[in-house]
Amino acid sequence: MFARHYSELEIYQIAIRLDKEIDIFVKKIPYYWQIPEVDQILRSSDSVPSNVVEGFSHRFYLKKFHHYLNIALGSSDETQKHLTTLNKKCHIFEKDYAYYFKEYKNLSIKILNFVNCIRKRLTCHPPLGPQ
Repeated sequence: MFARHYSELEIYQIAIRLDKEIDIFVKKIPYYWQIPEVDQILRSSDSVPSNVVEGFSHRFYLKKFHHYLNIALGSSDETQKHLTTLNKKCHIFEKDYAYYFKEYKNLSIKILNFVNCIRKRLTCHPPLGPQ
């Protein structure tokens, strides 16, 4: 297997870093607790590393692993959507939006590449354990 622990996965390391950054960043927005998108972005950014961890716990069941990685990908994309909404409503500066949007876009690409690797293994190789 490629990693012995989820913390060794690059997608997890990036996701957990971004989750921490987003948490700190949005709490600097004036009256952040009154902005519905803030709650949503905190939830979606937290969902990315959480689903990578959950998927990794099923790594010997490739279909389940694949499933949780797809959820992580969706949460990463959802975070990009919330960033766009916060930017359009002028709650965050353009440079902050550009930075986080790019970081989450790159994370989504890395997750997608990992998902494709798992998908290829599902179609080309026998499963590692019971499905």
